[in-house]
Amino acid sequence: MKKRLFTLFLAFCLIAAPVVFAACNDSADDDETTAAVEGDGTGDTAADTSDETEAETVAEELEIPDVNYEDEDYTFTILTNTDLSYSYGSMDFDEPSDDLREQALYERSIAVEELLGITIEMTQASLGESVYNLFKTDVDSGTAVYAITLNNMSYSCTAVGSGYCYVIDEVPYIDLDKSWWNADCTEQLALGGNHYMISGDIALSDKECIWMVYYMKDVLEEVAADVDLYQMVRDGTWTWDAMYSLAQLAVFDNNANGERDSADRYGITTHSENWPAFWQSAGLKLISIDSDGYPYVSWGTDEFFAMFEDIKTIMGDTDTVSPDSDSFIKTSVLQCQTLFATEVVAHMNTYRDSEYDFGILPFPKYTEEQDRYYSYVAVSSCVCVIPITTSDSDIERVGIITEALAYYGQQILTPAYYEVQLQSRFSRDPQDAEMLDIVFEYRSYDMGVFFNWGSAYSSLQSATANPATLYASLNKSITKAMEKSLQKLGLY
Repeated sequence: MKKRLFTLFLAFCLIAAPVVFAACNDSADDDETTAAVEGDGTGDTAADTSDETEAETVAEELEIPDVNYEDEDYTFTILTNTDLSYSYGSMDFDEPSDDLREQALYERSIAVEELLGITIEMTQASLGESVYNLFKTDVDSGTAVYAITLNNMSYSCTAVGSGYCYVIDEVPYIDLDKSWWNADCTEQLALGGNHYMISGDIALSDKECIWMVYYMKDVLEEVAADVDLYQMVRDGTWTWDAMYSLAQLAVFDNNANGERDSADRYGITTHSENWPAFWQSAGLKLISIDSDGYPYVSWGTDEFFAMFEDIKTIMGDTDTVSPDSDSFIKTSVLQCQTLFATEVVAHMNTYRDSEYDFGILPFPKYTEEQDRYYSYVAVSSCVCVIPITTSDSDIERVGIITEALAYYGQQILTPAYYEVQLQSRFSRDPQDAEMLDIVFEYRSYDMGVFFNWGSAYSSLQSATANPATLYASLNKSITKAMEKSLQKLGLY
């Protein structure tokens, strides 16, 4: 095994829990044993939590058989995307590193490799189409090179809709009720009660690609010095109207040429994914799930149509809201040319060395009456799928290793990333850690955005869109496309 030389290092590695093997009752085989790995949920790789927090945390166990595959010389290959500023795709690292994410991946791989006697390897390709093409070729050929694949939401949905993905519920030892799996993803991306796409502590991309608001403190001090945005969030008064009213105050013609251009200061800098971020922040979706777990078109309502007009008012105000430019969002923060910038969590890393002070906030509520803040999960967020061509003889091993990767991700990877990097190193204000907790509290997944059935999502990213007219013209094609996907899965 590639990391066998580091066994002594593993003893020092800050792995959260000892591994003990305990007998487990099983109706099929009373002699089966389970690796019950107990942990405090944090690990020493991250900032220490208080004794009170640890006391309140109920320890969970990694419940997998007591197996070791060393004699089989088994390699578990993960297909994932190359690292991007907005989507960190790496799932494995071969040597110690000064980078917290790389070091955590290294320690996580050691833990799983040593526990199960395997080798973990990673194949990376460009996010989206390139990863999908490798995955599709592997499935079509039946070679089963990749044990699991992580790709962005749209291409993962293409894979699922094409019938290429295993039903996770049928994979032995993957327990989606465990806290290392993201419950929001599990609940909101189920199809007919089945789960094909999962996310959680197994990877970082699903955390990096959550939508939130960055705000420039110097600009706020200039235009509304008496406003405490952190307190507004706590009070539940951080709404679309509040954000838009403040944004209008921040507009300034920096070069005094009487035109709006990239030299000026805007109230909000953003791009096209702000459209779904808005409607999901109101608790609405294009596609929802019914009580039987089946998707249905849910945006053809007066409530959605009225809400969408309010989005158009904001997004159509090109004096206040910047042009649709990813690069200008970054520039606007680094050069203090905006009050608000909406983007994914990953950009905290991009902005951490900025000379201007910024804070972070959840995306605002539509109205104060909402019971929570909803955080849009962007299209670039990655989920994990298992190819349908995985053999019956191998699926148990894949399940065991996948579950172990997620468990040790919770123990090692997530704390290093979330508690140390995001909450401590990348943020500027202690209150930002509190805001991050709110951002992560409830993540909204909209299958209408990810599958883009009937091109509804594409059509609704425009200030000239008429949602009622679009619904009338697209509803049949949306339903037909959705039914086609369900037919592929044997659900319709």
